Amino acid sequence: MNRAVTHMALLGVLIVLAGGVWAFAQDKIAQPKQEYEKKVKESEVPPAAMAALKKLAGGAALIEFAEEVEHGHKYFEGTWKGAHGKIDGLVTPTGDVVEIEETMPIEQVPAAVREALQKEAGKDARITVERKTLYIYEGHFKKDGRGRELQFTAEGRAYYEQGRAPGREAEEEEDE
Repeated sequence: MNRAVTHMALLGVLIVLAGGVWAFAQDKIAQPKQEYEKKVKESEVPPAAMAALKKLAGGAALIEFAEEVEHGHKYFEGTWKGAHGKIDGLVTPTGDVVEIEETMPIEQVPAAVREALQKEAGKDARITVERKTLYIYEGHFKKDGRGRELQFTAEGRAYYEQGRAPGREAEEEEDE
């Protein structure tokens, strides 16, 4: 009888351990990929991404490279010097442009943006500004007799303008 109790206890421990391993594995599978940014060498940037970055830099020397993972997608960033500081170009491994970030003087920022930043940061805060140019692709089509438009980023992720709920595409006028 003692042996049967020992076997049952051992079986119980194994079941608990197996359940823990299964739960841990499910948690790892369900988690999105970790977001990160790390510096890389020029030789680590895929050729298509490098060609796109060189085109964006327009003849300026690329001085730094990074690999990033955001929203579960991998990107490559190249940095070069612009008129007011550094400029970063972000592209997909296949060379599609995702965004450009350009350092700019606060005096060149639109007045409404400058005022909102200063109000939020406080009167004596030192503010640096980057102008971000996102590449968003908007498709127009008709479905069920109604005009529609959807927006996507370069890697095919749905993009929603402020005020538009995810899952709802914009309706266009019938005459378009």
